[in-house]
Amino acid sequence: MNESTLLFLLLPIAALSGWLIGHRTSARRQKPPSAFSSQYFRGLNYLLNEESDKAIETFLRLAEINQDTVDTHLALGTLFRRRGEMDKAIRYHKHIITRPNLSDEQRERVLYELALDYMRAGLLDRAERLFLDLTGGSRLGAAARRQLLDIYQQTKDWARAIEQAQALERDPSGTDDRMIAHFYCELAEQARGDSDSETARAHLRQARRYEPANARARLIEAGLAMDGEDFERAAERYRQACELDPELVVSHLAPLLHAHQQADGMAVLTDWLKGLHERSGILAPALAWARLRSQSEPKAAADYLLDRLEKRPTVRGLELLMRLLSEHGESLDEVRPELIGQLMQRLIKDQPVYRCRQCGFSGSTHHWHCPSCRSWNTTRLVQGVMGE
Repeated sequence: MNESTLLFLLLPIAALSGWLIGHRTSARRQKPPSAFSSQYFRGLNYLLNEESDKAIETFLRLAEINQDTVDTHLALGTLFRRRGEMDKAIRYHKHIITRPNLSDEQRERVLYELALDYMRAGLLDRAERLFLDLTGGSRLGAAARRQLLDIYQQTKDWARAIEQAQALERDPSGTDDRMIAHFYCELAEQARGDSDSETARAHLRQARRYEPANARARLIEAGLAMDGEDFERAAERYRQACELDPELVVSHLAPLLHAHQQADGMAVLTDWLKGLHERSGILAPALAWARLRSQSEPKAAADYLLDRLEKRPTVRGLELLMRLLSEHGESLDEVRPELIGQLMQRLIKDQPVYRCRQCGFSGSTHHWHCPSCRSWNTTRLVQGVMGE
Protein backbone atom coordinates (compact mmCIF):
# COMPACT_ATOMS: atom_id res chain seq x y z
CA MET A 1 0.00 0.00 0.00
CA ASN A 2 1.50 3.34 -1.04
CA GLU A 3 1.39 6.53 1.02
CA SER A 4 -1.33 8.17 -1.07
CA THR A 5 -3.64 5.22 -0.50
CA LEU A 6 -2.82 5.22 3.21
CA LEU A 7 -3.59 8.92 3.45
CA PHE A 8 -6.89 8.35 1.65
CA LEU A 9 -7.84 5.72 4.22
CA LEU A 10 -6.51 7.30 7.39
CA LEU A 11 -8.09 10.73 7.08
CA PRO A 12 -11.70 9.54 6.85
CA ILE A 13 -11.09 6.78 9.41
CA ALA A 14 -9.73 9.35 11.85
CA ALA A 15 -12.72 11.59 11.28
CA LEU A 16 -15.28 8.81 11.50
CA SER A 17 -13.82 7.07 14.55
CA GLY A 18 -13.35 10.35 16.39
CA TRP A 19 -16.88 11.45 15.64
CA LEU A 20 -18.42 8.15 16.66
CA ILE A 21 -16.54 7.92 19.95
CA GLY A 22 -16.97 11.58 20.80
CA HIS A 23 -20.71 11.44 20.12
CA ARG A 24 -21.51 8.00 21.49
CA THR A 25 -23.10 9.33 24.67
CA SER A 26 -24.45 12.64 23.40
CA ALA A 27 -25.79 11.93 19.95
CA ARG A 28 -29.02 13.77 20.56
CA ARG A 29 -27.26 17.05 21.33
CA GLN A 30 -25.09 16.99 18.19
CA LYS A 31 -25.68 17.58 14.50
CA PRO A 32 -27.93 15.05 12.85
CA PRO A 33 -26.26 12.22 10.90
CA SER A 34 -27.13 13.93 7.63
CA ALA A 35 -24.99 16.94 8.56
CA PHE A 36 -22.10 14.65 9.45
CA SER A 37 -22.51 12.64 6.25
CA SER A 38 -22.49 15.78 4.15
CA GLN A 39 -19.19 17.00 5.60
CA TYR A 40 -17.73 13.50 5.55
CA PHE A 41 -18.39 13.00 1.85
CA ARG A 42 -17.24 16.53 1.13
CA GLY A 43 -13.91 15.60 2.72
CA LEU A 44 -13.71 12.44 0.63
CA ASN A 45 -14.37 14.47 -2.48
CA TYR A 46 -11.46 16.80 -1.61
CA LEU A 47 -9.21 13.77 -1.23
CA LEU A 48 -10.25 12.33 -4.57
CA ASN A 49 -9.47 15.65 -6.21
CA GLU A 50 -6.07 15.77 -4.43
CA GLU A 51 -7.08 18.87 -2.47
CA SER A 52 -5.51 17.60 0.75
CA ASP A 53 -5.53 20.99 2.50
CA LYS A 54 -9.31 21.28 2.22
CA ALA A 55 -9.69 17.63 3.17
CA ILE A 56 -7.68 18.20 6.34
CA GLU A 57 -9.82 21.20 7.25
CA THR A 58 -13.00 19.20 6.80
CA PHE A 59 -11.90 16.13 8.72
CA LEU A 60 -10.39 18.19 11.53
CA ARG A 61 -13.78 19.77 12.07
CA LEU A 62 -15.35 16.31 12.24
CA ALA A 63 -12.71 14.48 14.22
CA GLU A 64 -12.89 14.41 17.98
CA ILE A 65 -9.33 13.90 19.23
CA ASN A 66 -9.29 11.99 22.51
CA GLN A 67 -7.41 9.20 24.21
CA ASP A 68 -9.06 6.60 21.99
CA THR A 69 -8.28 8.22 18.64
CA VAL A 70 -4.92 9.91 19.19
CA ASP A 71 -2.95 7.00 17.68
CA THR A 72 -4.79 7.39 14.38
CA HIS A 73 -4.17 11.12 14.32
CA LEU A 74 -0.48 10.65 15.14
CA ALA A 75 -0.23 8.20 12.24
CA LEU A 76 -1.69 10.86 9.94
CA GLY A 77 0.81 13.48 11.06
CA THR A 78 3.67 11.05 10.63
CA LEU A 79 2.46 10.20 7.14
CA PHE A 80 2.54 13.87 6.14
CA ARG A 81 6.11 14.11 7.42
CA ARG A 82 7.16 11.04 5.47
CA ARG A 83 5.66 12.57 2.34
CA GLY A 84 7.73 15.70 2.92
CA GLU A 85 4.66 17.87 3.55
CA MET A 86 6.16 19.47 6.62
CA ASP A 87 3.74 22.38 6.88
CA LYS A 88 0.81 19.93 7.04
CA ALA A 89 2.56 17.67 9.55
CA ILE A 90 3.39 20.60 11.83
CA ARG A 91 -0.11 22.00 11.57
CA TYR A 92 -1.69 18.62 12.27
CA HIS A 93 0.43 17.89 15.34
CA LYS A 94 -0.11 21.42 16.67
CA HIS A 95 -3.85 20.84 16.34
CA ILE A 96 -3.61 17.60 18.31
CA ILE A 97 -1.60 19.17 21.14
CA THR A 98 -4.30 21.77 21.77
CA ARG A 99 -6.80 19.10 22.75
CA PRO A 100 -7.49 19.20 26.52
CA ASN A 101 -8.39 15.54 26.98
CA LEU A 102 -5.02 13.91 26.26
CA SER A 103 -3.08 11.96 28.86
CA ASP A 104 0.42 13.12 29.85
CA GLU A 105 1.97 10.22 27.95
CA GLN A 106 0.03 11.03 24.78
CA ARG A 107 0.89 14.72 25.05
CA GLU A 108 4.59 13.80 25.25
CA ARG A 109 4.25 11.61 22.17
CA VAL A 110 2.64 14.44 20.21
CA LEU A 111 5.36 16.88 21.33
CA TYR A 112 7.99 14.37 20.20
CA GLU A 113 6.37 14.00 16.78
CA LEU A 114 6.10 17.80 16.45
CA ALA A 115 9.79 18.11 17.31
CA LEU A 116 10.57 15.57 14.57
CA ASP A 117 8.53 17.71 12.17
CA TYR A 118 10.58 20.79 13.05
CA MET A 119 13.80 18.84 12.72
CA ARG A 120 12.86 17.48 9.29
CA ALA A 121 11.86 21.01 8.22
CA GLY A 122 15.27 22.36 9.24
CA LEU A 123 13.89 24.35 12.17
CA LEU A 124 16.51 22.96 14.50
CA ASP A 125 16.16 25.61 17.21
CA ARG A 126 12.45 24.81 17.66
CA ALA A 127 13.11 21.08 17.57
CA GLU A 128 15.87 21.49 20.15
CA ARG A 129 13.60 23.30 22.59
CA LEU A 130 10.94 20.59 22.44
CA PHE A 131 13.44 17.74 22.74
CA LEU A 132 15.07 19.45 25.74
CA ASP A 133 11.66 19.69 27.42
CA LEU A 134 11.19 15.96 26.89
CA THR A 135 14.51 15.03 28.53
CA GLY A 136 13.24 16.12 31.94
CA GLY A 137 11.77 12.88 33.22
CA SER A 138 9.73 11.98 30.16
CA ARG A 139 9.40 8.37 29.06
CA LEU A 140 10.72 9.59 25.73
CA GLY A 141 13.77 11.18 27.35
CA ALA A 142 16.31 8.77 25.85
CA ALA A 143 14.80 9.08 22.36
CA ALA A 144 14.81 12.88 22.70
CA ARG A 145 18.49 12.83 23.70
CA ARG A 146 19.30 10.77 20.61
CA GLN A 147 17.62 13.40 18.46
CA LEU A 148 19.45 16.20 20.30
CA LEU A 149 22.68 14.32 19.68
CA ASP A 150 21.92 14.37 15.97
CA ILE A 151 21.09 18.09 16.06
CA TYR A 152 24.32 18.98 17.86
CA GLN A 153 26.36 16.94 15.39
CA GLN A 154 24.68 18.76 12.50
CA THR A 155 25.42 22.14 14.10
CA LYS A 156 28.91 21.04 15.26
CA ASP A 157 28.09 21.92 18.86
CA TRP A 158 30.46 19.27 20.18
CA ALA A 159 30.30 20.28 23.85
CA ARG A 160 26.51 19.80 23.95
CA ALA A 161 26.82 16.61 21.92
CA ILE A 162 29.16 15.26 24.61
CA GLU A 163 26.68 16.25 27.30
CA GLN A 164 23.83 14.34 25.65
CA ALA A 165 25.97 11.32 24.80
CA GLN A 166 27.21 11.09 28.39
CA ALA A 167 23.62 11.20 29.66
CA LEU A 168 22.60 8.25 27.50
CA GLU A 169 23.05 4.69 28.63
CA ARG A 170 26.29 3.31 27.27
CA ASP A 171 26.19 0.92 24.33
CA PRO A 172 27.76 -2.43 25.43
CA SER A 173 29.69 -2.53 22.14
CA GLY A 174 31.50 0.70 23.04
CA THR A 175 30.06 2.60 20.07
CA ASP A 176 28.98 5.53 22.24
CA ASP A 177 32.43 5.82 23.82
CA ARG A 178 34.06 5.94 20.40
CA MET A 179 31.62 8.64 19.35
CA ILE A 180 32.39 10.73 22.44
CA ALA A 181 36.10 10.32 21.75
CA HIS A 182 35.59 11.82 18.28
CA PHE A 183 33.62 14.72 19.78
CA TYR A 184 36.61 15.51 21.97
CA CYS A 185 38.88 15.23 18.93
CA GLU A 186 36.70 17.79 17.17
CA LEU A 187 37.08 20.13 20.14
CA ALA A 188 40.83 19.51 20.14
CA GLU A 189 41.09 20.43 16.46
CA GLN A 190 39.10 23.61 17.10
CA ALA A 191 41.43 24.53 19.96
CA ARG A 192 44.48 23.80 17.81
CA GLY A 193 43.04 26.06 15.11
CA ASP A 194 42.77 28.78 17.78
CA SER A 195 46.44 28.17 18.75
CA ASP A 196 45.30 26.96 22.18
CA SER A 197 47.50 23.89 22.50
CA GLU A 198 46.88 23.46 26.24
CA THR A 199 43.10 23.17 25.76
CA ALA A 200 43.64 20.90 22.75
CA ARG A 201 45.75 18.52 24.82
CA ALA A 202 43.14 18.49 27.59
CA HIS A 203 40.48 17.44 25.05
CA LEU A 204 42.79 14.76 23.67
CA ARG A 205 43.29 13.30 27.14
CA GLN A 206 39.51 12.96 27.36
CA ALA A 207 39.36 11.38 23.90
CA ARG A 208 41.91 8.76 24.88
CA ARG A 209 40.08 8.15 28.16
CA TYR A 210 36.94 7.19 26.25
CA GLU A 211 38.81 5.29 23.53
CA PRO A 212 42.42 4.43 24.44
CA ALA A 213 43.15 3.10 20.95
CA ASN A 214 41.89 6.21 19.12
CA ALA A 215 44.19 6.82 16.17
CA ARG A 216 42.79 10.25 15.44
CA ALA A 217 43.83 11.59 18.85
CA ARG A 218 47.42 10.61 18.12
CA LEU A 219 47.31 12.31 14.74
CA ILE A 220 46.20 15.55 16.40
CA GLU A 221 48.96 15.12 19.00
CA ALA A 222 51.40 14.74 16.13
CA GLY A 223 50.08 17.95 14.59
CA LEU A 224 50.52 19.78 17.90
CA ALA A 225 54.08 18.51 18.12
CA MET A 226 54.72 19.71 14.57
CA ASP A 227 53.35 23.14 15.53
CA GLY A 228 55.90 23.26 18.34
CA GLU A 229 58.68 21.91 16.09
CA ASP A 230 59.05 18.83 18.27
CA PHE A 231 59.59 16.67 15.20
CA GLU A 232 60.80 13.57 17.02
CA ARG A 233 57.62 13.45 19.09
CA ALA A 234 55.54 14.16 15.99
CA ALA A 235 57.18 11.29 14.10
CA GLU A 236 56.51 8.96 17.03
CA ARG A 237 52.84 9.96 17.25
CA TYR A 238 52.34 9.52 13.50
CA ARG A 239 53.77 6.00 13.73
CA GLN A 240 51.55 5.20 16.71
CA ALA A 241 48.46 6.38 14.82
CA CYS A 242 49.35 4.27 11.79
CA GLU A 243 50.03 1.23 13.96
CA LEU A 244 46.49 1.55 15.26
CA ASP A 245 45.10 2.13 11.77
CA PRO A 246 47.61 1.26 9.00
CA GLU A 247 45.34 2.71 6.30
CA LEU A 248 46.23 6.20 7.60
CA VAL A 249 49.59 5.86 5.87
CA VAL A 250 47.84 6.75 2.61
CA SER A 251 46.32 10.06 3.77
CA HIS A 252 49.17 11.10 6.09
CA LEU A 253 52.28 10.03 4.21
CA ALA A 254 53.40 13.62 3.51
CA PRO A 255 53.43 14.83 7.16
CA LEU A 256 54.78 11.45 8.26
CA LEU A 257 57.67 11.84 5.84
CA HIS A 258 58.26 15.50 6.76
CA ALA A 259 58.38 14.77 10.50
CA HIS A 260 60.96 12.01 10.03
CA GLN A 261 63.03 14.14 7.70
CA GLN A 262 63.13 16.97 10.24
CA ALA A 263 63.92 14.55 13.08
CA ASP A 264 66.66 12.89 11.04
CA GLY A 265 64.80 9.62 11.29
CA MET A 266 64.50 8.39 7.71
CA ALA A 267 66.20 5.09 8.51
CA VAL A 268 63.70 4.54 11.31
CA LEU A 269 60.85 5.36 8.93
CA THR A 270 61.88 2.96 6.15
CA ASP A 271 62.39 0.06 8.57
CA TRP A 272 59.08 0.83 10.26
CA LEU A 273 57.16 0.99 6.95
CA LYS A 274 58.39 -2.43 5.89
CA GLY A 275 57.55 -3.89 9.28
CA LEU A 276 54.09 -2.29 9.27
CA HIS A 277 53.33 -3.88 5.91
CA GLU A 278 54.35 -7.28 7.21
CA ARG A 279 52.32 -6.90 10.42
CA SER A 280 49.16 -5.48 8.87
CA GLY A 281 49.04 -6.95 5.38
CA ILE A 282 48.10 -3.47 4.09
CA LEU A 283 49.91 -2.62 0.85
CA ALA A 284 50.08 1.15 1.47
CA PRO A 285 53.17 0.96 3.76
CA ALA A 286 54.94 -1.16 1.14
CA LEU A 287 54.17 1.41 -1.55
CA ALA A 288 55.47 4.18 0.70
CA TRP A 289 58.63 2.19 1.42
CA ALA A 290 59.21 1.62 -2.29
CA ARG A 291 58.83 5.36 -3.05
CA LEU A 292 61.47 6.22 -0.45
CA ARG A 293 63.82 3.38 -1.39
CA SER A 294 63.64 4.25 -5.11
CA GLN A 295 65.45 7.53 -4.45
CA SER A 296 68.66 5.62 -3.67
CA GLU A 297 68.09 2.10 -4.99
CA PRO A 298 65.45 2.10 -7.74
CA LYS A 299 66.17 -1.49 -8.78
CA ALA A 300 65.79 -2.80 -5.22
CA ALA A 301 62.57 -0.81 -4.83
CA ALA A 302 61.15 -2.20 -8.09
CA ASP A 303 62.11 -5.78 -7.17
CA TYR A 304 60.46 -5.38 -3.76
CA LEU A 305 57.29 -3.97 -5.30
CA LEU A 306 57.15 -6.70 -7.90
CA ASP A 307 57.43 -9.33 -5.18
CA ARG A 308 54.61 -7.70 -3.19
CA LEU A 309 52.38 -7.37 -6.24
CA GLU A 310 52.80 -11.03 -7.12
CA LYS A 311 51.28 -11.80 -3.73
CA ARG A 312 48.64 -9.08 -3.79
CA PRO A 313 48.16 -7.36 -7.16
CA THR A 314 46.48 -3.95 -7.18
CA VAL A 315 46.17 -1.29 -9.85
CA ARG A 316 47.82 1.37 -7.68
CA GLY A 317 50.74 -0.89 -6.90
CA LEU A 318 51.26 -1.73 -10.56
CA GLU A 319 51.01 1.96 -11.52
CA LEU A 320 53.73 2.85 -9.00
CA LEU A 321 55.95 0.02 -10.25
CA MET A 322 55.66 1.21 -13.83
CA ARG A 323 56.35 4.81 -12.82
CA LEU A 324 59.46 3.85 -10.87
CA LEU A 325 60.72 1.81 -13.78
CA SER A 326 60.12 4.69 -16.19
CA GLU A 327 61.66 7.37 -13.94
CA HIS A 328 64.84 5.42 -13.24
CA GLY A 329 65.40 3.83 -16.62
CA GLU A 330 64.76 0.30 -15.44
CA SER A 331 62.75 -2.19 -17.42
CA LEU A 332 61.10 -5.56 -17.29
CA ASP A 333 61.23 -8.00 -20.16
CA GLU A 334 58.76 -7.07 -22.91
CA VAL A 335 57.05 -4.40 -20.76
CA ARG A 336 56.66 -0.79 -21.86
CA PRO A 337 56.44 1.12 -18.54
CA GLU A 338 55.11 4.37 -20.00
CA LEU A 339 52.27 2.57 -21.77
CA ILE A 340 51.30 0.51 -18.73
CA GLY A 341 51.61 3.57 -16.51
CA GLN A 342 49.23 5.59 -18.66
CA LEU A 343 46.77 2.73 -18.68
CA MET A 344 46.88 2.44 -14.90
CA GLN A 345 46.39 6.18 -14.46
CA ARG A 346 43.29 6.08 -16.63
CA LEU A 347 41.94 3.19 -14.60
CA ILE A 348 42.61 4.93 -11.30
CA LYS A 349 41.24 8.32 -12.38
CA ASP A 350 37.95 9.21 -10.72
CA GLN A 351 37.88 5.95 -8.77
CA PRO A 352 36.73 6.40 -5.15
CA VAL A 353 39.53 6.05 -2.65
CA TYR A 354 37.37 5.81 0.48
CA ARG A 355 34.02 4.19 1.21
CA CYS A 356 31.84 4.29 4.32
CA ARG A 357 31.36 0.80 5.69
CA GLN A 358 28.08 1.86 7.26
CA CYS A 359 26.20 3.33 4.28
CA GLY A 360 28.48 2.91 1.24
CA PHE A 361 29.16 6.64 0.70
CA SER A 362 32.34 6.91 -1.38
CA GLY A 363 34.71 9.61 -2.55
CA SER A 364 38.32 10.66 -2.87
CA THR A 365 38.53 12.36 0.56
CA HIS A 366 38.80 10.78 3.98
CA HIS A 367 36.09 11.83 6.44
CA TRP A 368 36.12 11.06 10.14
CA HIS A 369 32.41 11.89 10.18
CA CYS A 370 30.57 10.34 7.23
CA PRO A 371 28.68 13.13 5.36
CA SER A 372 25.93 10.69 4.43
CA CYS A 373 25.01 8.57 7.46
CA ARG A 374 26.93 10.64 10.05
CA SER A 375 28.70 7.59 11.49
CA TRP A 376 32.11 8.12 13.03
CA ASN A 377 35.30 6.50 11.74
CA THR A 378 33.52 4.25 9.25
CA THR A 379 35.16 5.77 6.13
CA ARG A 380 37.82 3.29 5.06
CA LEU A 381 40.07 2.71 2.09
CA VAL A 382 38.46 0.85 -0.79
CA GLN A 383 39.89 -2.67 -0.89
CA GLY A 384 40.42 -4.97 -3.84
CA VAL A 385 41.95 -4.56 -7.27
CA MET A 386 40.86 -0.93 -7.65
CA GLY A 387 41.60 -0.14 -4.01
CA GLU A 388 44.64 0.79 -1.98
